[in-house]
Amino acid sequence: MDINQFITELQDKLKEFELNAAALQCETLIDFLLQGDQQIPVAKAEKILQQLRNKRMFTTMKKVAEAYCTIGLTSFKIQKQYAQSMIDSGEYVPAVFVLKSLIAATDNNQVTDLSAVTENAEARGLIGRIYKQLYVNAGNAANPNCKQYISLAVNAYYQVYAADKTKTWHGINTVACLERAKRDQIDSRLKIDSLKLAKEILFDIQELEDKKLADAWDYATAAEACVALNKPDEAIKWLSGYARMPDCDAFELASTLRQLEEVWQLNMDDPAGILLLPILRAELMKRLGSEIVLDIAEIKKQQALESVIDAKYSSLVETKNPVKHLEKVFDNDSFKTYKWYMLGAARALSVARIGLDSSKGFGTGFLLKGKDLKDDWGEELVLITNAHVVSNDPAENAMQPEEAIVIFEAIDNTKEFRDFEILFSSPSTELDATVLKFSKDSQVELTELTKGLKFYPVSKYLPAIETPPTQKAYIIGHPFGGTLQISFQDNLVIDHDKSSKIHYRTPTEGGNSGSPVFNQQWDLIGLHHAGSEEMPCLNGKPGTYEANEGIWIQAIRKKIIS
Repeated sequence: MDINQFITELQDKLKEFELNAAALQCETLIDFLLQGDQQIPVAKAEKILQQLRNKRMFTTMKKVAEAYCTIGLTSFKIQKQYAQSMIDSGEYVPAVFVLKSLIAATDNNQVTDLSAVTENAEARGLIGRIYKQLYVNAGNAANPNCKQYISLAVNAYYQVYAADKTKTWHGINTVACLERAKRDQIDSRLKIDSLKLAKEILFDIQELEDKKLADAWDYATAAEACVALNKPDEAIKWLSGYARMPDCDAFELASTLRQLEEVWQLNMDDPAGILLLPILRAELMKRLGSEIVLDIAEIKKQQALESVIDAKYSSLVETKNPVKHLEKVFDNDSFKTYKWYMLGAARALSVARIGLDSSKGFGTGFLLKGKDLKDDWGEELVLITNAHVVSNDPAENAMQPEEAIVIFEAIDNTKEFRDFEILFSSPSTELDATVLKFSKDSQVELTELTKGLKFYPVSKYLPAIETPPTQKAYIIGHPFGGTLQISFQDNLVIDHDKSSKIHYRTPTEGGNSGSPVFNQQWDLIGLHHAGSEEMPCLNGKPGTYEANEGIWIQAIRKKIIS
């Protein structure tokens, strides 16, 4: 095996987010290691684990690390990476054993091996992370074991920072755990001033930045220090810089987001959360492997964002126009990213769950103004979904229009809409689309319910197909018939046939049928239709691939008016 070629090919697959292909490639590596008599250089072995970690492929990372250990291909860094893969897979107890073994080994080698010094500190910090996560997961501050977890986390982090003040990542985790303990009224037994420590850390990182020596973790740490010091304006500056650092990938962004949400407990109800969470989530989406799901609770909070800003953010900043002030807080690129994220959340408001009763969905649908599909249909709202979700055709095995119950969860989940008429339907073997007309009374109620709602533009064009693919598709729907969710993972557009079909790798589940498909500008491009692990390639290309399929909205419109 040419290991350099392997690393290049793996990197290419990860950049294009071909996760299944990357995992299969790693299985080939594992077979090569376990069945052959050759080894690969330690530095190359470490790089492969790093590549997998960056895209948060922890299961595959763990398998590869275990293969290394099986054949005796180890280093201090590989042992740490192995422990990281276990931590992010939720296997905390075995990770502790690996880390304690690593600490013991590196304790004995710190005089002669500089890597031992680094990995010793990292191992101690990761033990702190395990106890921190155990505390967060338990969610019971009154339990003595929980109190012990947060104290153990504080001590693990602070020991590293106290021994070496350049380890600011460990220092800010000390601050975060101390502040969390304070909010939960727990005595952590470490008698230090957490806010004074945050100021010290921020000062040190500012000095590094002045010397152009700050790295991605320094930026994230500075942002967190600003959260501790109640300086959200400054936090966003550091976070914006952090997201643009070349060594900031999905792993780093997800770690920071987890810290802000779980330990600092930021949400869209507080000023720092309003500023930091959307921009961090949006930047995480750009790295593809984000695994972000924006559920209905967040969508509702963001629906009321302007009033939240008025009530919360203006208390920190004297301004008659808080939204305008936000534009000044962000730099230009970050403000555009922030607005893009919020626009995506707004798109969820006109998406509906369709089922036989109000408790469980069978599919998804979304609102359009009738004229977006046919001029004669005017301003009245219509609902579009798949023919295999709602149809009069017995061959479709779908709900009848008089059976369907529609709920707009993001607007008002108490209101049910019934008694539909089919304006247009194309079978699942063709465009798989049904357009439903609301009853007169429902139209009046729906018009009032959606008053002030900005309906999304309907794109006249499909995204360009590039090699490697870079254009993305976003789906909003009700996976498994449950709560409303937006999918932001593995969302590359891989092909379309310029007549009706769009192929993309945006993840979907049962219940997503009938979901709207948006382009990168959040303009509507399609109606989600199906998915397969062996989807036939388009445009006469041979073979199959794993893909989802949508129907181009303009193809549906053309069929309606023909």
